[in-house]
This record gives sequence, structure tokens and C-alpha cells, in this order.
Amino acid sequence: MLPACAALDRGGTLAIAGIHLSDIPALNYQRHLFQERQIRSVTSNTRADARAFLDFATHHHIQVTTPEYPLGQADRALSDLSSGRIAGAAVLLV
Repeated sequence: MLPACAALDRGGTLAIAGIHLSDIPALNYQRHLFQERQIRSVTSNTRADARAFLDFATHHHIQVTTPEYPLGQADRALSDLSSGRIAGAAVLLV
């Protein structure tokens, strides 16, 4: 995690999505957080949650419509999101 923090650009955010995460080591403020860098946790689900959701989606005929963009078109993806041309999320292909 520390190398990821150190690699963040000014204003960057590190999102952590681990359910079982080891202890977070001590941070050096100057190296890891200065210049408005952020560390955020995101909602995580268990395997049982995923199975229940997939079962629900199967029985209710839910279809996902998520546009994909090559990494080189990340600016276009952000523009489409901010303008409302996309409802929900976009996927960047790496």
C-alpha cells in the first residue's frame, strides 16, 4: 500500500477494496498524504453477497450496459460521465 500512496499524483486517491486487509503500516505524511492525496475504503461484498446478487440478477433478467473505453480515451469517458451521456459507470480497458 505504501508504494501506491507514494506514486499518487497531487490530489490522487488510493481506493482500498479488501475485506481482509492486513494492518496498515505507519504513513509518512510528506511522502504519502501531502498535496491532498487521499486513502479511501470502498464497499466490499462477500462471496455469499455476490452469489445472492447473481442469483437475483438471473431470475429478474437484469442486463448490464456498461460502455468500455480504451485507456487512451479516459478523457472521453470522464466527459461522457460528467455530461450525463453515461448513466452509472464506464470501464477503462488496460
